[in-house]
Amino acid sequence: MEVLDLIKERFSPYEFTEKQLTESDLNTLFEAAGKAASAFNEQPWRFVYALKQDAAEFKVLHECLVEGNQGWTENVAALVIAVISTNYEKNGNENTVAQHDLGLAVGNLTVQASAMGIHLHQMAGIVPQNAINKLNIPEGFQPVTAIALGYYEGESMVKERRPVNEIAFKGNWK
Repeated sequence: MEVLDLIKERFSPYEFTEKQLTESDLNTLFEAAGKAASAFNEQPWRFVYALKQDAAEFKVLHECLVEGNQGWTENVAALVIAVISTNYEKNGNENTVAQHDLGLAVGNLTVQASAMGIHLHQMAGIVPQNAINKLNIPEGFQPVTAIALGYYEGESMVKERRPVNEIAFKGNWK
């Protein structure tokens, strides 16, 4: 079996069309994210988002990005700040795999977006304290990354990836 085309053709553009996303589109993406596996089924991910057409909300999320990401994201269809719960609900212990679980959720979101013709660009470049203050993120939650979403109509920008023998080692690290 071959790797799914949706996965093979995924890339992260810096330019998006002016086509808008809808609340329904985003809810579908978040539902896909919510189906991801997580330790103890805690689902430690949360997403704070704004659509471009909701200018005031979009501006607030935009201000949570580092300056270098603010320039190219001014006209994306939506912005999302991805957040984790830092502790398990079940026992209060530190959730040391929350970022891993968030990654699984965003992986699901990414494949769903690709199936819907939506592109996204994930960013580590956020100002966490801005996100906490401006988005009213409560104690016990930590902003981790941002995601720009929208439509892309240019040429494919799929980049070369490492071959399997450079990322997977049978038995021990070789």
